Amino acid sequence: MEWRHQPLLPAEHAAAGASQIGVVVYDDGLVRDALITRCATDLAASGYRLGGIVQSNAHRPGRRRCDMYVKDLLGGDEVKISFDRGNEARGCRLDPDAFARIDGWIERAVLEHVELLVINKFGREEANGRGLRAVLAEALIAEIPLLIGISTQNLPDFLTFVGHSTTHLGPDVEAITAWCRNAIECRTQQFQLRLSPVQA
Repeated sequence: MEWRHQPLLPAEHAAAGASQIGVVVYDDGLVRDALITRCATDLAASGYRLGGIVQSNAHRPGRRRCDMYVKDLLGGDEVKISFDRGNEARGCRLDPDAFARIDGWIERAVLEHVELLVINKFGREEANGRGLRAVLAEALIAEIPLLIGISTQNLPDFLTFVGHSTTHLGPDVEAITAWCRNAIECRTQQFQLRLSPVQA
């Protein structure tokens, strides 16, 4: 399934086509994280060079909410992104210092031209023009295939942001992994065509 919305990326980069962006739409964040992590693990085991982040969620006795950790797929580092503010706390519990590190991880992955960028979540911060939005734009301009998780609530904002067609991937790890392999291969073929000598 594909959607098309008006671009906020530069117009010359807004026609990359469905092969560049794979969207895992979800209502349950725990399911999203498990699917994307499994896919990234399988691809890395096959030798693909990945960048971006995956999230793990650790349950703690006596706590209603999980502790959230994010792992850098390129460098292997991991950081806790959630504050433990107690069961009665309300409002944002995300650590802004951790997200500054994450932004650097993703920027490095873009600069090193990884084969696939994996982002577990396009969240409320990105929908409001903050968070990882700027570095996501850099990845798309660099034509790096992107696999990203998006809630149904934030999907319209993401589609307005990217401005070109995306591929909607269901909650099937084999289908998600197959799309990733195909996206990587398509990008490789495109670069080979660009580098091939012009025929007389």
